[in-house]
Amino acid sequence: MDTERTTQDRQAKLAAYDALRESRPDMFVNPPGAAYEILLDRADQNRAYESMAQRLTARGLPADYADIGVVHDDLYLTLVRDAVRFRTGDLGTYIRVVPRGDADGAAVLPVLADGRIVLLRQFRHASRTWHWEIPRGFGDPGERGAETARRELFEELGVPVSELVHLGPLHSDSGLVAGTDQLYLARLDGTGIASDPGPGPHTEGIDAYRAVSPAELRDLLADRRITDAYTLAAYALATARGLLTG
Repeated sequence: MDTERTTQDRQAKLAAYDALRESRPDMFVNPPGAAYEILLDRADQNRAYESMAQRLTARGLPADYADIGVVHDDLYLTLVRDAVRFRTGDLGTYIRVVPRGDADGAAVLPVLADGRIVLLRQFRHASRTWHWEIPRGFGDPGERGAETARRELFEELGVPVSELVHLGPLHSDSGLVAGTDQLYLARLDGTGIASDPGPGPHTEGIDAYRAVSPAELRDLLADRRITDAYTLAAYALATARGLLTG
């Protein structure tokens, strides 16, 4: 009975994988010279599974760590394990996170009229600690990056935007995450921000705002008090393009 359930579970993961391939073919492209070729033929997938399962069990690990397909799916992300052929010709598996839907996430470097940059003090569940960082969030279905950026600014800061500048795309973890996020610089109306984030931001773990000059932000980075990848990348792109003054 356990073997039957295991077989049904593997088939369900593969069926979900095939459905994802049909809806998101861009996530399964094999460009010329790819170091890891995604195997789409079922026989090849089975051989990759068997090869990886043998290696895992030899190390005392569960064979289902080699299961191919959609191994987890929820409201925010899909965890996919592909069958792959490595450059050596060996077969195996490679796991990655595929964001739900095709909308990019966005992160925004908010700049006040006097040139100061607004940071949020936000608690992040994954790291179990507080971070000084810029606003960011997932894209809603059908949203474009700029729409996501404006929505996140409104939800987390509630400050009007006078100009939104696209800084560029970001692959936040190219070894694990398949999606792309878009980075922006937003010029805000006025030179002030609310002292209290309010009930909405509080529910997202935001408990304070801080406006700093570009020099102060640079010092925070140099002191390693900011470790958020989106903030680091947005600052780097804005600085390289000469968009921060003062």
